[in-house]
Amino acid sequence: METYMIEQLAALAEHKTLSKVAEVLHISQPAISRSMQKLEEELGVKIFERTKNRIVLNEIGEIAAKHAQHILSAHRDMLYAVRESDRRRKIFTFGAIAPAPMWELTPIISQLYLGMGIHSELHETETELIQGLENDVYRVIILLHPLEDKDSTGNPLYISTPFIQENLALLVSKTHRLARKKSLFLKDLAGEKLLIHNKIGFWYQVCKTKIPNALFLEQNDLAALSEIANASALPTFVTNMSDRIGIQPSEKLAIPILDKEVNVQFWCICKASKKKDYAALLNAIALVQR
Repeated sequence: METYMIEQLAALAEHKTLSKVAEVLHISQPAISRSMQKLEEELGVKIFERTKNRIVLNEIGEIAAKHAQHILSAHRDMLYAVRESDRRRKIFTFGAIAPAPMWELTPIISQLYLGMGIHSELHETETELIQGLENDVYRVIILLHPLEDKDSTGNPLYISTPFIQENLALLVSKTHRLARKKSLFLKDLAGEKLLIHNKIGFWYQVCKTKIPNALFLEQNDLAALSEIANASALPTFVTNMSDRIGIQPSEKLAIPILDKEVNVQFWCICKASKKKDYAALLNAIALVQR
């Protein structure tokens, strides 16, 4: 039984007339009639009532059409699953809670997995990252803590490897009211006008939540934010990783922020069942800490 016959049967159940099915599937009415006749022969059962100018599904035909719809759905699911598996095999996809560890991990992956594409995704919270790792959407995820879950026999479900550390600071001009401060807490920035990038993962919500009454001037492009930060007196945020994207001009001061929520250790995490597959990557990540 050919797939095209099943597709035409399902379409006939949905659209009712040969003319409409012919229009939707871009084939002639006589061709559909021949297909449906062949389908009846394959089934060995009469599934249509025919008149001079139309065919209509009978009671058995309605049952056949429902099965046809299930078959087509399963066929689509199979195609998607196979193609998606092939795509994932050729692409190293990982997710992270912040952008800096993505910048650091990407060149490591590119050196170890030659010929593979690399795709990374940034999230503000960890829920989707953990779900993505569990469902094999991501090969690796980067969180602010290790995952220590174990299976029913006490074996670890995940391998967690410490990666880079990142520390937040406020970048200000030398004439800013806070310029003489040796360090700050986020609450000290209450009421300030602050430049902020709005695609910075978990940092975004921490800053928005812990700085009362601040006016955040949001940018969605790092290059634009860098230009504005360099050219204006507006304070912005930098970290020990910011020199990689040019947001730390020498004529401005970077004042450390002491809140524990913005002085963080990142962890690279994979499934324990994939430990052998990613052994080289885990070793390379561990070397970053030395």
